[in-house]
Amino acid sequence: MNIAWVVAVAIALGADAFSLSLAIGLAGIRKRMMLRLSVVVAVFHVAMPLGGMILGQALGSILGRFASGIGALVLMGLGGRMLYKVYRPTAEHFSFGEARDALSSKRFSSSVSLTGWGMYMLAASVSLDALSVGFSLGTIKADVSLTVMTIGMVAGLMTGMGLVLGRIMGTWLGEKAELLGGLALFFIGVKLLT
Repeated sequence: MNIAWVVAVAIALGADAFSLSLAIGLAGIRKRMMLRLSVVVAVFHVAMPLGGMILGQALGSILGRFASGIGALVLMGLGGRMLYKVYRPTAEHFSFGEARDALSSKRFSSSVSLTGWGMYMLAASVSLDALSVGFSLGTIKADVSLTVMTIGMVAGLMTGMGLVLGRIMGTWLGEKAELLGGLALFFIGVKLLT
C-alpha cells in the first residue's frame, strides 16, 4: 500500500473526528482545550490502528491469502456504514441559529464534558473505526509505523481544523466530510479486492 492510499485512509478515518469537532467548535471551546483535544484524538488514532494492525497481521499469517479479502470487505463495510449514517432519514432539522443556541446552552455543555475522562471517551469514540481499519490494513501487510503515524497526524490535524471551522462556519461541513470519508473507505476496499 503506497503513501497516497495511506493518506486517503487517514482522511477517511479523520472524517468522524472532523464532524464531531465541528459541533464542539460551534458550541465554543478555548484555544488551549482545542490543542489538547486534537493531541488526544491523534494519540488514539495512533493506538487504535496499531492494535488493529497487530491483530490483522496475526490473522493474516493464519488465513494466508484470504486475509486480504476479509480486510477489504471490512473496509467496504465501514465505508458503507459511514454512508448510511449520512443518508439515514432524520426526524428533526434545525436551522443554524437553533443549532448554535442549543449547543451553547447549559444543557449541552453539562452533558458533553471535555475535562477528565470525558475527553478520552470522546477521543476513543471517534477512533473506534481506526481499530477496524487497522485490522484490515494488517491483513494486507501495510507498513505499520508509516500507517499509524500518518493516521494519527491526519486525525489530529482534522480535529483541530474542525474545531476552528466549527467556530467560523458551523456544522454543514460535517455531513460532507462523513460522506467523503465513507466513499473513500468503500472504494479503497473495492480496490483492495481487485
